Amino acid sequence: MASLQELQNLVGKVRQERGFTMDPVRIFVHLTEEVGEIAAQLKRTWSLNYELFSKEDLEEEMADVLVCVLALADRFEIDLETALLEKFLHKDGRRHWKSAEVVSGDVT
Repeated sequence: MASLQELQNLVGKVRQERGFTMDPVRIFVHLTEEVGEIAAQLKRTWSLNYELFSKEDLEEEMADVLVCVLALADRFEIDLETALLEKFLHKDGRRHWKSAEVVSGDVT
């Protein structure tokens, strides 16, 4: 299994080979578009006005979002794996989370 850093390097290399934009604003616009496509897929889980939900389509849209995030990190030479571990586990790990006090139920 590839590490996040290996995936980031691979995405950067492949995007460059394919001639994709390295402009961070354009990458961000593409990211925003892809997040909207995830929303459209999730809407299919409850709305009767659209085609049925497809896990495979959701997977593809989530992969597109990850590619955009990895591309932004690569563009600014951010080690996303280290950044994620530092922020999510260490920095956020020192915070008090009221949601952790909830014994049961859907916590958001």
